[in-house]
Amino acid sequence: MKNLVFSLSLLLASAGASAGVIGFDDLPGIETEPIANGYAGFDWNGLGAIRADAYPGSGYAAGTVSFANAAFNLDGGTAAISRAGGFDFVGAFFTSAWLEQELAFEGWRDGVLVYASPASYVIDTATPLWIGLDWSGIDTLLIYNSSGTQWAMDEFTVPEPASLSLLGASLAGMALSRRRRLRAGAAAA
Repeated sequence: MKNLVFSLSLLLASAGASAGVIGFDDLPGIETEPIANGYAGFDWNGLGAIRADAYPGSGYAAGTVSFANAAFNLDGGTAAISRAGGFDFVGAFFTSAWLEQELAFEGWRDGVLVYASPASYVIDTATPLWIGLDWSGIDTLLIYNSSGTQWAMDEFTVPEPASLSLLGASLAGMALSRRRRLRAGAAAA
């Protein structure tokens, strides 16, 4: 009975801690430096981090939802975020740095396209737009833009590995508890 109660409490704890948010605030925010591969467990191709105060009045300032920094596409082109072993992408806030533009997204797994955004999303320089895709099991996220200019991204949200571990531990505990009850019932019969 103790195992069942403990497993149920782990299950409830994992349900409450379902998303990890990458805010880029622990990076220096030097706009000429790319985000290093391995940061927060991901590879960041074509992305840098920029301070919110680097260009007052720009979409960088408006698009920094977290405290100090946002990520941005360094050369104004396509950006790729990947992780060996895969990940689930919940969503992020996006703002255009200089002019209104459109973004489109693709999710890839093992070189196969598994998701494509149903439409393009229009972003402007004044208001961060939450783009929630809730894609699971991808290893690469591609972000395309229509203008060839920069955009800002903040609050990149993915499920926390710790939450997934808690969920797995709670389910394993419940299965073990059930197995013990079944064995005890069979021995008594």
